[in-house]
Amino acid sequence: MADGPRLSTQVNRGVAWAAAAQAIIAITDLISQLAVLAFWVGSKDYGIATGAVAFYTLLDTAADFGVTSALIQRDDHTPERVSTVFWFNVMVSSALFVLLLGLGPLYGYVQGHAVLGWLLIAYGGKLVFQNVYAIPFALLRKELRFGDIAKARIFAHLAESAGRVVFAALGATVWCWTLAALTRAFVFGVIMQIRHPFVPRFLFQPREVLDYLRFGVRTAASQILFRLYTSVDAPIVLYMFGDRAAGIYSAALFIVLEPVKTISNVVIDVAFPAFARLRDDARGLVEQFIKFTRLNLIVVLPVVVQILLVIPEFLRLIYSYKWNAAELDVCAEAARILCLVGALRALGFVGPPLLDGIGRPELTLRYMAVAAIAVPSSFLLCARLLGARLGLLSVAVAWAAGYPIAFAALSYLIARSIHLPVGEYLRGSWGIIGCCLAGLAAGLVVSLAVPDAHDAVRLWLVGGAALVVTLTLFVTWQKITPRSIMAAIRG
Repeated sequence: MADGPRLSTQVNRGVAWAAAAQAIIAITDLISQLAVLAFWVGSKDYGIATGAVAFYTLLDTAADFGVTSALIQRDDHTPERVSTVFWFNVMVSSALFVLLLGLGPLYGYVQGHAVLGWLLIAYGGKLVFQNVYAIPFALLRKELRFGDIAKARIFAHLAESAGRVVFAALGATVWCWTLAALTRAFVFGVIMQIRHPFVPRFLFQPREVLDYLRFGVRTAASQILFRLYTSVDAPIVLYMFGDRAAGIYSAALFIVLEPVKTISNVVIDVAFPAFARLRDDARGLVEQFIKFTRLNLIVVLPVVVQILLVIPEFLRLIYSYKWNAAELDVCAEAARILCLVGALRALGFVGPPLLDGIGRPELTLRYMAVAAIAVPSSFLLCARLLGARLGLLSVAVAWAAGYPIAFAALSYLIARSIHLPVGEYLRGSWGIIGCCLAGLAAGLVVSLAVPDAHDAVRLWLVGGAALVVTLTLFVTWQKITPRSIMAAIRG
């Protein structure tokens, strides 16, 4: 049996720490992104930059190769094994850097922008440096020291957000995202070494790393496939529709899917180690999975509702200095199409940590394989068939067509692996969905009542009405109050 109430308290506190960190990170990241795009970077430069930035999380995953995930999942570590894992990661990240020296310029040539090659090479240097913090970060997660992790992430992401603005203001428009990411990695590495010092031994024992690789390769393959199918859309838009279209599309993608990913990371950071602790407690797994699902719905769906209701007004108020009206209209349309994907991904993000945590990474790999086929195929098919009529919107439509296939596959694997009671799962989720649908309806009524109001007035009235109704129902119907939240954190 798992640690019971003590683990539950640790998980709740972990969620609280992660939520606090993600709130600060999300706000500062949003402000810096809005400032950069509003005052210094237009759609063309942004589109070029995203041609490289889209692959950064994929490269991060490939450089790790999944062995640090095995550090969290396994309990039989020795200093020799941990050091061997470190040197293995150094070898993998160094090989990847060398590979980027050749592939980066080739990719830049294919896309018609040589700077993309240099951006990828610069990020390759970051991949080697991240070995400074990879092991300490994994060990802190295993020990459920989410407070230390949250503080480190806050400082690192504040440095990234500030750096992004400073670099853009200094004229590094295409480079500002890459230089900011390098800044974050340096700050995070320093803090991780302070919070959990790690100096590897000068030894490498291949046999010791094999067990980690057996788990890690499957996990890494899953993550690489995930990063691949979630990263290729912007480069496809860049290649098929040009740099301005890529900038418009990436802005919509950032507005919808980036907040979903950022918010969901609150749960994901805690979910994998929590599920790993509960892997022998069948009932505990079901209950924790439903709790994590509710948490994701509570924080993600209200954001999706706001985007559906007031995204045109928001874009016109923020981006009109550097972006023209036609660009903003298309961006708003793309964002609204992507909202369906955002809602499903909020649910889907909980699945892979569950499957990995119970020691079934091969199931995660199956899901990712389905997604890696269904989603990019939809991108290419819709771009070819609908591109002449819809332009960049065809790729947004492809998300809405392809991702539900992957989500259905994930749902089946989860239900089968933990014998999830579907009725109990739906009862735990539908109330949150109902609250948000009521908020959406309230916003639509107010929107129809003030059709000619100024954008700022509509933003506050329509968005505010939806939010008030949603939060009121959360409290009165779902009994989600500050007191209940604090009680869960205290345990």
